Amino acid sequence: MTPGPIHVAFTVKYQGRSLRLTSEVEIFPAFLPTDPQPQGKKYTALYDTGATHCAISPRIVADFQLPSIGARKVGVGGGEIITTSHLVNIELPNRAMFPMIAAAKMVLPGGVDALIGMDILGLGDFAVTHYGGTTTFSFCFPSRQQIDFVGEIEAIKKAAVPKVGRNDPCPCGSGKKYKKCHGS
Repeated sequence: MTPGPIHVAFTVKYQGRSLRLTSEVEIFPAFLPTDPQPQGKKYTALYDTGATHCAISPRIVADFQLPSIGARKVGVGGGEIITTSHLVNIELPNRAMFPMIAAAKMVLPGGVDALIGMDILGLGDFAVTHYGGTTTFSFCFPSRQQIDFVGEIEAIKKAAVPKVGRNDPCPCGSGKKYKKCHGS
């Protein structure tokens, strides 16, 4: 029997309701997993399920003197901008390394230097909850399971409905046995 994939995960919690999901990530100049790992640097990243691809700030491009791999059209706020793309490796807090990510160079708001988009998030399980006054987001790579809240709720409802026996009184209140009333 061959072992399954090794899963890595991380969780970030915020007191209260958070409208921004961020964590520290490590960015590296692009390298192949078989190459020696170059020196990386830690930055704050914003997780955005509305972004199709990752983006990096001009600061990251300058810090590593990253060459452009070409122009890219990026949708922003109902419009588009043309910017450059740069290859980087991105390591999330769970130590999962995503190599050769083509990230668009963009000015990112609020002290954020990297944006983690669906090109990474779509490879794993990503969940956001607000329970007991705490906002929690968690990411696991590779994907472990299908998350289906509707299916979970339906299973709970189905398990909560007591089974009526054939000779039990009918739950409709007629006073008849179930088999002679709604069970016929």
